[in-house]
Amino acid sequence: MMDSERNIHGKTYMNFLPCKLTKNSIYLLAFIFVAAFFIRVQFVRLTVDNLYIERDAKEYTLYAHNLFKHGIFSKAISEEKLQPDSFRSPGYPLFIALIMAAGGEQRYLPVLIYTQAILSALLVPLTFFTGIYFIPASVALVAAVLVALSPHLITITANVLTETLFAFLLLAAICCFQSALANKHKVLFIISAVFFGCAYLTNEASLFMPYGLSVVIYVLKFFDQKSFIKNGYFLKLVLFLLIFSFVPAAWFLRNHFNLSADAKRGSDRAIATMSHGAYPNFIYKSLRYKRFPYREDPMQPAFGASFENFIEIFWARVKNEPYRYSKWYLVGKPYYFWSWDIIQGVGDVYIYPVKTSLFESSKAAKLTKVTMRFLHPIVLLLAFACIAFFFQNYRLQKTGDTLHSTALLPLAVCVYFTGIYMFFAPWPRYSIPLRPELYLCAVWSGTAITKLFLNRWRRRNAQ
Repeated sequence: MMDSERNIHGKTYMNFLPCKLTKNSIYLLAFIFVAAFFIRVQFVRLTVDNLYIERDAKEYTLYAHNLFKHGIFSKAISEEKLQPDSFRSPGYPLFIALIMAAGGEQRYLPVLIYTQAILSALLVPLTFFTGIYFIPASVALVAAVLVALSPHLITITANVLTETLFAFLLLAAICCFQSALANKHKVLFIISAVFFGCAYLTNEASLFMPYGLSVVIYVLKFFDQKSFIKNGYFLKLVLFLLIFSFVPAAWFLRNHFNLSADAKRGSDRAIATMSHGAYPNFIYKSLRYKRFPYREDPMQPAFGASFENFIEIFWARVKNEPYRYSKWYLVGKPYYFWSWDIIQGVGDVYIYPVKTSLFESSKAAKLTKVTMRFLHPIVLLLAFACIAFFFQNYRLQKTGDTLHSTALLPLAVCVYFTGIYMFFAPWPRYSIPLRPELYLCAVWSGTAITKLFLNRWRRRNAQ
């Protein structure tokens, strides 16, 4: 990397940034952000009057309505028998309820969808400012372009689903955490913890992410314990974890003391999702029920009714077909999780039906989608190669300063959620919020490969 583009160990630019940005970089970033926002607004404009509110989306709106009207977190339809539950995570319904309070319950949907378009567009600068800690600004702009043009990130904005909000909160948390570690700034650690807390409330699968990142940082970067404590990182990380831990602890206590014995809980949904993901290639017996294999399984709903039932039925099936299930969990699930087509939905890049799509009405948008689909397997291969490049970089660096030379945090996010969804149903929809981290891993690998070939070419010419 060129010294003119990155100077991690020198004085920071604007106190927090690791490199001095040129005017051209700022102008290009602003242009990409405006373009991303324009594309999302155009997509939303064609769909906002025909939003599909069913299944998950319907439950989120029920929660939001009950929060807004009665201050009770419940998905009950009857307002006369509202009983608190915790079947869904509270973050997104609270987000909708706040929009209802601001825009009125009658017209909240357009406000919600256009707000999501703004949040989705903000992924562009967040991707860039995360990337410049370990790649040149010019390469970070490439990742920002991929985020701006990602059809999945564009189409998901027009759905009343958690993915857009979660993508924003998770990337904001990672960006602040990256900056906090680079600058040893307590306020940034606190802000990052708050974002991680909000991300957890939106998607409870992110519960262990802050703890895992802290362990990784300690093991891979701060292996010198005296230096770790002397530099103040230890106390700042403890503060970071304490602030984050308050959020899941508060949610747990609320559920423990406020819910009745028969209330629907998040654990019920987790076990059901585990059972839904326990069918190799999403097939029980018949191809007719692919995507919904549990509909023809006579052992459902017992299979997903309790953890004990799940283990008993699942283990009996694994013993009968160990190779098939091993292949499914170790290869099939990661493959499906990161695949392009939305399996449990309309298909392609759509979850719910769309009456009019920008990708069909605009030739430029259609070309963009075709190009991104062509690039998708290349992006996945580069992101997978990021693992090998990371360990090679860590092995060669005697200083242990891995954080500022590799895509450590984006890679940790991708690996973490891939591992988490190996236990649950790996619907491709769940990987949509991770697109910015995926693109950062891919462009960092591309930079490493380019650098490797250039070094070899220079050595050959020097001989």
